Amino acid sequence: MSLPALAACAPAPAGLSRGGVAALDWALAETMIALGEPPAGVVAAADWRRFVVEPALPDGVTDLGLQQELNFELIAALRPRLILISPFLERFKPKLDRIAPSVNLSVYEHADTPLANRIRITRKLASHIDAEHAADAYISALDALRDEAEARLSRLKRRPVLLVSFIDNRHARVYGGSSLYADTLAWLGLQNGWRKPVGYFGFATVGLEDLATAADVELIAVEPVPPDISRALSSSPLWTELPFVKAGREGRIPPVFMFGALPSAQRFAKLLLAYLETKWDRA
Repeated sequence: MSLPALAACAPAPAGLSRGGVAALDWALAETMIALGEPPAGVVAAADWRRFVVEPALPDGVTDLGLQQELNFELIAALRPRLILISPFLERFKPKLDRIAPSVNLSVYEHADTPLANRIRITRKLASHIDAEHAADAYISALDALRDEAEARLSRLKRRPVLLVSFIDNRHARVYGGSSLYADTLAWLGLQNGWRKPVGYFGFATVGLEDLATAADVELIAVEPVPPDISRALSSSPLWTELPFVKAGREGRIPPVFMFGALPSAQRFAKLLLAYLETKWDRA
């Protein structure tokens, strides 16, 4: 049966009204939730709580498969009025367009800074779901958060911040340049401790010994850090002899979706601020 025919005859998933939006990208899905217009379906819903965490995925949102293995029959059965995709799914656009109009929105446009592009994408997405006023209010709330954060950080003795996530007990991703983490750091008026080149998505994979060049920093690792890696690091001279580790200037914050949109930036800013207020001395 063709996809249009399937969409016409298949019942909508239980508990969902027809005519919703299928968001096949987490960054776009979290933006919809933040704007008060949650999607009817998302990809990899079972993994949301582990990698995105906040905003919470509402009950009843349909899991539409993985990005690399979309469940087209379930998408058709959802009978969406709109399908949101990222460039990663552009190859599926002709097939998705047979179900409902699809819109390709990317949070990675290097003509802008990461946050500036995400603000633009938030407004563009809002225009497709009649949520322009909600977008204005949400962006204004982010501006207020920055003002509050800057005031609180001004009372602390600052140092550059080195942002990492561990791959194993010898390697880490370090964030700079075009990453959401690094741009949020700059947005808060803080200095990034990593000045070397990074890749397209804003991180570089380095050996732990490479972190030694950033001596006078506060290292913050973004969870999750598997228990076996934590144990290995605690007994590794390669790690324990790093200057910032010896000085007690390292710690962790809960998970934040590194490929996310403004809600992930908001979560990161709040977690970072709370962490630094417990670590840094008052000015």
